[in-house]
Amino acid sequence: MSYRNDRTKYIFLARIFVLVAFIGVGILIFTNVGHDPSQIAFSLIAYVISVAALIMTTLQSLSISRQVQTTERAARLVHETAEQLKALVAEDHRLEREIRQDIRLDHEIITILEEHGVGDSDTERHQVATRIAQRLNSTTGSIEKRR
Repeated sequence: MSYRNDRTKYIFLARIFVLVAFIGVGILIFTNVGHDPSQIAFSLIAYVISVAALIMTTLQSLSISRQVQTTERAARLVHETAEQLKALVAEDHRLEREIRQDIRLDHEIITILEEHGVGDSDTERHQVATRIAQRLNSTTGSIEKRR
């Protein structure tokens, strides 16, 4: 149930209580006509205090309803945020793995270049490129197996 529905319900209830209170005051006065005025005054004061307490309880219930719904909404937001954080952490781990793989590939390339150099001619550069491609294929295959 939404806060607006609760609010409408509790305000309607408070209006009924006020209407019943006025009817009760009328009946109280009518039935005590001719009795001691101090007894009528005491009865009216006690009755009004009781009605005020009832209305305050009703309005407090409305306030509690609103607080509960606000708390539920906050809990939903916290839950959604936690799910987003989990997804973010998973993405972070995936990116970390990819960066580590890139670093390994860079080390392989550096090792091959240290072994064979960059190459002074087209033939040497082609041989170095072929060697790098072979090493990368073997490294990439072992990386793919790990995933």
